[in-house]
Amino acid sequence: MNMAFDYVIVGGGTAGCVLANRLSTDPACEVLLLEAGGPPKGLWPNMPAGTAKMFNRGPYNWGFETEPEKELNDRRIYAPRGKGLGGSSLINGMVFGRGHPEDYDAWAQFGIKGWSWADVLPHFQNIESRNASDSKLRGQAGELSIIDPSYVHPASLDFIEACGQAGFERNEDMNGSSNNSGAGLLQFNIKNGRRHSSSHAFLQPVRNRKNLHVFDHSQAMKVLLEGRKAIGVEYMRNGVTLQVAARREVILASGAFGSPTLLMHSGIGNAQLLADKGISAVHHLPGVGENLQDHFYTHSVFACTSDSSLNKDFSSWRQVLHGIQYLLTHKGALTMGASQAVAFVKALPGSDRADTQINFKPVTWSRKPDGSVSIIKTPEFCAASCFLRPYSRGRVGIRSGDPLAAPVIHANYLSAPKDKQAVLNSFRIARSIFSQPALRGRVKAESLPGAQIQGDDELMDYVRRYGASMHHWAGSCRMGSDADAVVDERLRVRGIASLRVVDASVFPLIPSTNTNAPTFMLADRAATLIVSAQ
Repeated sequence: MNMAFDYVIVGGGTAGCVLANRLSTDPACEVLLLEAGGPPKGLWPNMPAGTAKMFNRGPYNWGFETEPEKELNDRRIYAPRGKGLGGSSLINGMVFGRGHPEDYDAWAQFGIKGWSWADVLPHFQNIESRNASDSKLRGQAGELSIIDPSYVHPASLDFIEACGQAGFERNEDMNGSSNNSGAGLLQFNIKNGRRHSSSHAFLQPVRNRKNLHVFDHSQAMKVLLEGRKAIGVEYMRNGVTLQVAARREVILASGAFGSPTLLMHSGIGNAQLLADKGISAVHHLPGVGENLQDHFYTHSVFACTSDSSLNKDFSSWRQVLHGIQYLLTHKGALTMGASQAVAFVKALPGSDRADTQINFKPVTWSRKPDGSVSIIKTPEFCAASCFLRPYSRGRVGIRSGDPLAAPVIHANYLSAPKDKQAVLNSFRIARSIFSQPALRGRVKAESLPGAQIQGDDELMDYVRRYGASMHHWAGSCRMGSDADAVVDERLRVRGIASLRVVDASVFPLIPSTNTNAPTFMLADRAATLIVSAQ
């Protein structure tokens, strides 16, 4: 190892770019960021509507898939993950939602301190620039631009009105004092009509720091250990295996699939499972790869009037006009995120707060087996219903002793009865919203699952055929103080010195929101913990 840095960060994604920014503020501290992909270039990684393209398998997307899912007719579910500087913030829908304060307060049950809502709120504020809001709960001086949609389709506003008619309150700021409740517009990390990924916001502005080093197209193979202390990382670049030393710490920020599998390839994990793959265990840590959580969703699709949908705009010659408008002004329909409007509702009896998210989208598409999408040509809009606090738990593992092999992902969707009940109830709530006067003039018919599908068994059959992932993978390197926890409350790998995990894999419970914003927050808080330890 002829190169050494104070910190070696493995993964230049949502968390990794924030860490690189924060840790390199000290000019005496040498920081290395290792990333398997490259920098974002061209139109698609920068245009918000490019999400539809970026979700496809390609240079910016690992394009994983689950193993056959028992409760989903043995279908393999597409599992895209960002590959490149910015990680999944480079390909996701850019929705910025903090979740509910009780999401974080609930983490205390795992024997950890320092992650309550009162603890994490300052870090949400620290990362964001939300100048449109005068709320004391919002941040104004952070690097990440958070905006309301600059383009709002009229049908999205009618959806919000219909939610009010169905009995759900209006929420003017989903990240304000009312948190995840009621109906309103979503918020996005977009700046001047362009995607504002972690790379755009946190890495690119500080690339000229002499103490910050970025090795892209460099895939980590394993953490180098000396006894039970991390001393560096082995990685591959252009087919050549190389090593780099870490004087202080190795920090894994490779996501809910990458971080646990990297630990396993380093000999850290369930000793028996590692032995089955020909890997000698250095440290038996059975929780590695367990507790995998995700948000599962299903679509309710409605045929609608032509002025209620963007399908024809995005599937005909009109898309050329939208493209010209975007290139000239960075405004218009191509500045949209994945959804526009949302309703947070209670799907399970007895829930003390909203447990389900219903996203409205004035566009519909079909997804091919390879993960690519094509816009439906006839006018439709849809609601994506997602149970936010799933009881089902999955796991992620390694396929072999080869670090370049894709991970083995068992999501175990709908393995818990409450998850099934929430899905069924959310369908009926969505139907109620779309039957309200505000949308009645726009809706022609329910296309999917279809108005004739009413019984639980019929609806469940539809779910098993068409349900999919929201791509909010979390929990596979769980934080806690018990024997199954992987990291402690300071994100240090239990039993291994100088090694931390900083990404969504450490969440004990998945927040009741898109995991985008919580991961930004996590990295900012982690940087504070790391610096304070020196």
